[in-house]
Amino acid sequence: MNFKTPSMKTLALTTMLVFIFLTPFTMRAQELEVTPGTMMFNVNPGSSQTQQVYVRNKGNKPQNFVFNLADWLVDESGETKYFAQGTTARSCADWITVSPALVTLQPNESANINVTMLVPNDESSTRWAVLFVQSAEETTGAQAIDKEVQMGLQVAARIAIPIYQSPSSNKLFKGVIEGLEEKIDGVGLRNYRTRVINTGDKLLNCKVYFTFSNLQTAEEFISEPFNFMLLPESSKTISYKLEKELEKGKYAVSAVLDYGYNEELDGVQIEIDIE
Repeated sequence: MNFKTPSMKTLALTTMLVFIFLTPFTMRAQELEVTPGTMMFNVNPGSSQTQQVYVRNKGNKPQNFVFNLADWLVDESGETKYFAQGTTARSCADWITVSPALVTLQPNESANINVTMLVPNDESSTRWAVLFVQSAEETTGAQAIDKEVQMGLQVAARIAIPIYQSPSSNKLFKGVIEGLEEKIDGVGLRNYRTRVINTGDKLLNCKVYFTFSNLQTAEEFISEPFNFMLLPESSKTISYKLEKELEKGKYAVSAVLDYGYNEELDGVQIEIDIE
């Protein structure tokens, strides 16, 4: 395990807070059911892979469904922002083909939509995009020429499916944990904050926990872990409040990062005196 102190060099990066769950799940709108909730591709350069999206009309009348691709990022406040297809640096939207791009389903009827990822020969980085599944109504007259209307269809509901592409040949897993601050609040509880940075080129499934080791008695307390996913070139700030009072003594307080690759751990440590 590699432990650092806050005085060591920090890494200057443009940060993007990301907290996205990867577990596939069924997403439901009022009259629309879509699964999976996330699509993960691991296509190597020069190859392709096809996965399917299941769509079911839960309404009581026929519905049209359209499928559109876009880019997305998460800003520093944690809010997801959507952008036009192929306009962000790590977009893979232009590599994706969706077929069919429109389906009409009767009540309780379902369909499987093919989503194909074709990766160029020279592209080995981790990238992402989003697939919008949209229920739509046919429009006529003035509405049909509105800028918000595509193909004569007025969007009524929309579900976003994040898509991730990271070649299996890409093994650039790397994460670091930087800085550990302690603050004591108005009721005497100790609060700690640290930052995790993905310095590699793979999605990281991170686990961060805090340890409190009494340097005189060797007794140790370990917090429950914080679990989250982190995209390349992004960071996340982790805050932890110690709800229990520690006995008097000198302690080593550590924040430890485990991102599950080759059992590599990274940590940062400070010492505190409790009188």
